[in-house]
Amino acid sequence: MQCARRGAWIEYDGISPKSADKHKDLVLHLLELGFGDQILISQDAGWYRPGEPGGGEVRGFGFLQDRFLPMLWEAGVAKAITDKFLVDNPRRALEV
Repeated sequence: MQCARRGAWIEYDGISPKSADKHKDLVLHLLELGFGDQILISQDAGWYRPGEPGGGEVRGFGFLQDRFLPMLWEAGVAKAITDKFLVDNPRRALEV
């Protein structure tokens, strides 16, 4: 939490069906602590693994939108807050 208190971005990456509950709890915890303006989320979809048959299991690009955000909404997170994670915070993080 020291990094967050100093203003660092907190980015949760690789959100997937296997990690969704853990990631949801982490996001909710940061929100409770007041760090919603510093949260970034992504899912690392579409991996290709050479050496695995067919390149491995390809994850689609819809999990974050179709399943993870609804999990946050069901937990009481407002849509305006999740929009912040996907639009407002990344825009601020990438400003030059």
